[in-house]
Amino acid sequence: MVFSSMIKSLLFAASLTILLANPSSAQNYNHLLAGQRLNTGESLRTDNYIFIIQYDCNLVLYESNTAIWASGTDGRGQGCYLTMQHDGNLVVYDYTNTAVWASNTDRENGNYILIVQRDRNVVIYSNPIWATGTNYAGSVGVVVAAARNGTVGVSGAKQNKVREMGNIREVIN
Repeated sequence: MVFSSMIKSLLFAASLTILLANPSSAQNYNHLLAGQRLNTGESLRTDNYIFIIQYDCNLVLYESNTAIWASGTDGRGQGCYLTMQHDGNLVVYDYTNTAVWASNTDRENGNYILIVQRDRNVVIYSNPIWATGTNYAGSVGVVVAAARNGTVGVSGAKQNKVREMGNIREVIN
């Protein structure tokens, strides 16, 4: 039983090593560890995918210039930031530290990681516990069948206008 647990831990560590590899840029990260945060305007990136906490407080996943998922929190606060908590909950807070959105995946404290994957999905792992559900069907990536998909999507995002400010892109409703 202990041996089985060690093998699972080693396999998980090996999988994370592969997932975290981002050879395109040493300055861009595709992951957020428990206890880390993204401030307004900061993002996680991999290939053509950007996961950003925007100035309007909306957390958005972009493929190139097209929003494919959003938290739906635009206009709900100012000075917002995103944090991957030690309890496994991914939360958007405003400047008064009031939660305006959460993945609702809080559980025991542990080692959790949010990853923007190359299959276009954003996933919280210890074991997969949450995902945006935006991966391409048939894509090669980590299977997250056990993960609970994000509760708010952007089905009409392609009809929204996108405003660019340098490296920052915002969905304008």
